[in-house]
Amino acid sequence: MKLWPSLVAAVCLLAHGSAGRAEAQPLPPPDTDTLPVPASEPVDSTPAAGSTDNWPHLQLHGFASQGGFVSTANEYIGKSSRGSLKFFEAGINVSAQLTDQLRAGMQLTARSVGTVSQDLPRVDWALIDYRWREWLGLRAGVTRIPLGLYNEYVDIDSARTAILMPQGVYPIRNRDALISQIGFAAYGHLAMGPVGELDYQAFLGTLSIPASALELDGATFVSADTKYLTGGQLFWRLPLDGLRIGISYLRTVVNYHLQLSPANTELVVMAGAAPADYGGALRISQRPTSFWVGSVEYVVGDWLFAAEYGRSLNHQETSLPTIIPAFDTDSEHFYGMASYRIASWLELGSYYSVIHADVNDRDGDGPAFEKSYQAFRRDLALSVRLDVNDYWLWKVEGHFIDGVAELQASQNPDPTRYWGLFLLKTTVTF
Repeated sequence: MKLWPSLVAAVCLLAHGSAGRAEAQPLPPPDTDTLPVPASEPVDSTPAAGSTDNWPHLQLHGFASQGGFVSTANEYIGKSSRGSLKFFEAGINVSAQLTDQLRAGMQLTARSVGTVSQDLPRVDWALIDYRWREWLGLRAGVTRIPLGLYNEYVDIDSARTAILMPQGVYPIRNRDALISQIGFAAYGHLAMGPVGELDYQAFLGTLSIPASALELDGATFVSADTKYLTGGQLFWRLPLDGLRIGISYLRTVVNYHLQLSPANTELVVMAGAAPADYGGALRISQRPTSFWVGSVEYVVGDWLFAAEYGRSLNHQETSLPTIIPAFDTDSEHFYGMASYRIASWLELGSYYSVIHADVNDRDGDGPAFEKSYQAFRRDLALSVRLDVNDYWLWKVEGHFIDGVAELQASQNPDPTRYWGLFLLKTTVTF
């Protein structure tokens, strides 16, 4: 019954865990005009000089991107081995400063990216934000998940050099599921004199998981019930300018409800794993999934250096334990990244990213992997960014990859160990 390994692999992937720059700088926190303000960026709500009205100050911004991708082997994002232009993203957001301490806003985004996201508009974030003191602010609504250095603005193409961020920590397959939560968040900034500054965030809510987050062979996605999502982030900005280190953590419990195809439903009944009147409903529960990542970033002159290390731990159970027994996974993800701003219109970047599907079998020598290179994926990426002006940019990127860990098994029944992925993208912002 080849359904079960691919089905389990597909669901487990959800356990893991976005203006031109005159010079290199840290990937900035979300701008107050475009995204919710993180703990590290106090809101400047001072009325404009000469203002005589009491109407809220409204800001309207947006972006649109179009790209394409092709791989030398294996299927990633979509039908990449044949090449695809299904790489479109667009968003529009509005925000209002209601009082000196209260702001509100929302962003709608449409994405059509291979098989990982469809183009129906969805709410990326929609919130009210009350900044009581510099050390304490509160948000409610659809709020960004602070995970690692860059998850809060991974959709802002103009804020980074790469087209695809390191996939172990920022997987494009899970972008729609892990970019935001529905609930509450607290944040703050603490000045500590000669030893630097602290920024913190804490959150509690639920996830909204779209059907496009799963790619299944022999089953269809019905719904996902998130019991809770909780976690936090702490960053220490050291006295050395441009250096910050931090840690992020999240934990969630999710029940996935699936419907088996008629053929697989019949196989389950014939195997004696379900009664004769079994209708094909399948529940896969992750109880719990937790993910933590340690981060460091240093910006000096025209250079940016960053590195992150993360672990994802998952306990999974199903409603068909005799066919898909309970199991635990412990995967590992890390990368090192550097970029250099050569001129106001040209930036180069590179990273080396590693995924180990099982931290206890990094080389794939154990019985869990049919082929050893299914246990890891080592990705060397090279990126070139061209800023035509403050509103328009182009990017080209190449990935040279060894291994196929966490690739969709149903789309890659006979994967190739060494392969390449190449992407082109243009973005306009306003």
